[in-house]
Amino acid sequence: MESITHRQDHLEDRTSGNEDKIYNLENKFDPTEKMINCVTFPHPDTMPEQQLLKPTEWSYCDYFWADKKDPQGNRTVAGLELLLQKQLKGKQMQKEMSEFVQEWIKIEEEYAKNFAKLSQNSLAAQEEGSLGEAWAQVKKSLADEAQAHLKFSAKLHIEVEKPLMNFRENFKKDMKKCDHHIADLRKQLASRYALVEKAWKALTEWQRDLEMKTQQLEIKLSNKTEKDIKKVWRKSTQAGDDLMHCVDLYNQAQSEWFEEMVTTTLELEWLEAERVEMIRQHLCQYTQLWPETDMFNQSTVEPVDQLLRKVDPAKDRELWVRGHKMACSPRGPGDLDTPVRPGGPAQERGWGSRYFTNHSLWHFARRHPTCLQILTLAIPEG
Repeated sequence: MESITHRQDHLEDRTSGNEDKIYNLENKFDPTEKMINCVTFPHPDTMPEQQLLKPTEWSYCDYFWADKKDPQGNRTVAGLELLLQKQLKGKQMQKEMSEFVQEWIKIEEEYAKNFAKLSQNSLAAQEEGSLGEAWAQVKKSLADEAQAHLKFSAKLHIEVEKPLMNFRENFKKDMKKCDHHIADLRKQLASRYALVEKAWKALTEWQRDLEMKTQQLEIKLSNKTEKDIKKVWRKSTQAGDDLMHCVDLYNQAQSEWFEEMVTTTLELEWLEAERVEMIRQHLCQYTQLWPETDMFNQSTVEPVDQLLRKVDPAKDRELWVRGHKMACSPRGPGDLDTPVRPGGPAQERGWGSRYFTNHSLWHFARRHPTCLQILTLAIPEG
C-alpha cells in the first residue's frame, strides 16, 4: 500500500507566492494509485501485480485486503471477516468431530454391555467333553472382548473426544475481540480519510477564491482587493496546513491498520495450522488404539481355536461312558458255561444228537416256560 504523503509536495508549491504554482484540483488523486477501503493501492496499469509480502506462499496476509460482495445478499464482506468465519467454521467442525467420537463411544459401550450379557447366557451350558470346553471358551472370549471394547471406549474419551471438545474453549470470544479491534482500526482509518477529504475541499475553496481575487487584481488595482488577497492567502495557507496535518493522521492510521492486518492474518494462519495438527495427532491416537484392541481380540480367539482343534468325539464318548456306566452288557445264548456236545446221554435215551441236555439251559427253560418250546427241540433219529 502507498501513503498519500506525496500530496504534501503539491501543498508546499502553493506557498511560493507564484500564481502559476497554485495547486491543481486535477492532481487530487494520483493516476498511478487507486483507493480501496480508504487505502491507497498501486494502479493495475502501472503495477500489474501487487508486490506480495510472502510471495512463495499462499498467505492470508496477501489476498484479503479488499471487500467481497456477499452472494446471499447485498452487503459486502471484509477480507478479515471472511478469514474469521473460516476460523469459526473450523472450531465448529472440531466440535462436531468431538460429538461424533462421543456417539462412537456410546456404541462401543453398548456393544460391550451386550457382549458381556451374552457371555453370561446359559444356552448350551450342559455341553460336555472337549466340545463343552471349547464352547465355554467361546463365551469367555466374548466377555474378554467386552472388556476390550470398554477399555477402548475409555481411551477414546480420554485421548480423542475430550481433547477435541476442550481445545480453545474461549476461541469464539478471542475471534470476536480480534474482529472488533480490526473493525475499530478500519473505522478510524475511514474517519481520518473523511477528514482528509474535508480538508481538501476547504483548501480547494480557498484556492478558487484566491485565484478569483488575483484575477480581479490584474484587471483593476485597488487596496481593498490586495487586502482581500492577503486574507484569502492566509486562509488558504491555514487550510493547506490543516490538510497536511490530516494527511499525517491518515497515514498513521493506515500504517497502524496495515500492521495489525498483517499480524492478525499471520496469526490466523498459525491458529489454523495448530488446529489441524491437533486434530491429526488425536486421530492418530485412534489409529494406534484400534490395532491394540484388535490384537487383544485376536488373542481371545486363539484359545478358542486351539480348543476347537482338540475336539475328539471318540475320547468324549470314552470319558462319558467311564463316568456313567452301570453294568456290562449280558452274554447271549451262545455264551453258555457247558457247550452242547454230540452223543452222550441223549443218544442213549434214543433222542437225536441235537437234543439240548445242558443243565443250566434246562433250569433257564423252567424259569421261563414261554421259551420252553423254542429251546427244547426234539429231533428224532431216523
